[in-house]
Amino acid sequence: METSVSIYQMNSGILQSEKKMDELEPNDICFYRFIGGNPSETEDLIEQLSEIKESHALLIGVFRFPFRFEGKKRFETATMQYFRMKEFCDAVIYFNSDGLMETIDPSTTIHDANQTFNAIEEETIGTLREMVEQTGEMNIDYQDIETFIKENRGPLFVHTVEGDTFDEPLKYLISTPYLPEDFTDGKQLIINIGYTRDMDMEAFRQINLRLHDLFSKADLFKLGSYFMDEPGQRFKITLLVNGIEDPIAAPTDYKKIPKYKDLFKKWTAKIGW
Repeated sequence: METSVSIYQMNSGILQSEKKMDELEPNDICFYRFIGGNPSETEDLIEQLSEIKESHALLIGVFRFPFRFEGKKRFETATMQYFRMKEFCDAVIYFNSDGLMETIDPSTTIHDANQTFNAIEEETIGTLREMVEQTGEMNIDYQDIETFIKENRGPLFVHTVEGDTFDEPLKYLISTPYLPEDFTDGKQLIINIGYTRDMDMEAFRQINLRLHDLFSKADLFKLGSYFMDEPGQRFKITLLVNGIEDPIAAPTDYKKIPKYKDLFKKWTAKIGW
């Protein structure tokens, strides 16, 4: 029997507060989006993530580092916020704003640039949504994603590539300037392959061989496949990689939030302090 899964998106700016919080259940996936760098948002970040975590939903942070040109202090704040998010989240998908800049023309307006950056994040979230919701010959379901993530908590690489031929090295096709660069060094890998009507078995064999060569260091956690009822020869390959390094070292003075603080908070709320 399939488990019902609801998928939510939240962020510090448009958190759909109590109603959404109350709807979260242990078999749900919650994406929490946050743009780092503003110190006044740190307390709300911690409070909201802590509240979501209490629901026991699978919590995936979507964190965007600020541009380097915004200054050293803002980046240092974002670094601390990233590690705070990592404390609460089961996984964190992080984006480098300087890499996002490479996806647009320098003459793009600020408004349009932000729209593009948001769309890229939305597409990444949509990729995981599709993976859980679509059925195929070999399904990847919620339990697969949950187990995969919780075996190697931390940064998560999620990316999709499409094409009819893959003549150039796969690493160049999969690489993005805004996602982790060390994705081929990950510990675990999920591959989900969609194929159209005319794709033949030899092409399917070759693409699998190339993927296994590229991710020789990773254990294949699960291979999924599904049919795309469209003419022609085309693959759509989605990759999830975990067990990769953080993009930056934690500050030397960084201290994790003691667990007793959460217990004290719950106790005081219970007795009405």
